[in-house]
Amino acid sequence: MPGPSDVPACSRRRLAALCVQVLGAASGGPRMRSLPTSVRNSGGIDKWNMQHGDLSRLQAMLDGMCLATTVDEALEEVHTIMSLGRNFWAYAYMRALYSKNLDLYYATLLAKPATLLPVVYTPTVGEACQKFGKLPFQRRGCYISLNDRGDIKSVLEEYAAAELTQGPDGRYLCECIVFSDGGRILGLGDLGTWGMGIPIGKLDLYTACAGFNPHRTMPVIIDVGCSGAAGNSDKVVVRDHELYTGMKQDRKKHTSEAGTAVNSAYYGTDSLIGEFMQAAADVFGTKCLLQFEDFNSNDAFPLLAEYRDKFLTYNDDIQGTAAVAVAALMGAIKLRKPECTDLVGELG
Repeated sequence: MPGPSDVPACSRRRLAALCVQVLGAASGGPRMRSLPTSVRNSGGIDKWNMQHGDLSRLQAMLDGMCLATTVDEALEEVHTIMSLGRNFWAYAYMRALYSKNLDLYYATLLAKPATLLPVVYTPTVGEACQKFGKLPFQRRGCYISLNDRGDIKSVLEEYAAAELTQGPDGRYLCECIVFSDGGRILGLGDLGTWGMGIPIGKLDLYTACAGFNPHRTMPVIIDVGCSGAAGNSDKVVVRDHELYTGMKQDRKKHTSEAGTAVNSAYYGTDSLIGEFMQAAADVFGTKCLLQFEDFNSNDAFPLLAEYRDKFLTYNDDIQGTAAVAVAALMGAIKLRKPECTDLVGELG
């Protein structure tokens, strides 16, 4: 990944050309079942945005701000917004750019990763999730709720038909799903469906840093309810806000054998997580990576233990963080002992 210095204009042009060549356009077909509960009940995305005056006005404002048709123009616009010193608005701009032109969005992100990754992901994404529903609702992201139990496969198929492409065999192409229940967003607590900013942002990292085709990725929120304001660190009104997009009910929990409070819907023979993971494997194949993201620790550890040997899956908060720590130790050993050829043995 390039450092903080600007990427030369010629490199930006090559990156933009690569995006246009490699990425096919999503179909953008109609959706209803894969929308969050409140948006679905309102009649869909357009009706949800139009029936809330703040959202429709913000949509018009963002459309007026986001006029770029080239990488250079997009960089000029986002840098102008960032000059005000509040990256949340730059985040909103980048979301608008993604909605208008996905290829241009990623070409812009790749042209200035050191500048823009902190805008579309941490640290800005924390504030963005706290205000996610206060921004105009956009198409990106699949929502699965308790009400979909028993038919999750159909929800995934609807999203795939609208937002993904198909391979020669007719199967929808998805290489990675990042899914969360919004139960522990960063250090902010339970933000429910407003936590969609995390799977979206993590998949931007997959594309910018690992080269994943964004047309073959899917951000997912599992909606089993949301705690009240006391359930998040800043006491933000989320579930009871008029613009909350998910199920306006508390999470149903029980005490596990380990003595911790866990989400009841995730366990037992009718586990919502188990059904989701099997449905994803059925629709997209067993090589589609299923990444747990920002589940509460009480659920994260037992769910990983349950499914890590059954599906292509991992939990970034548990295994990803641990892998980075081990890599840092191994790097330190190599610095101290350049001649070492058994770094794992040295760790022991």
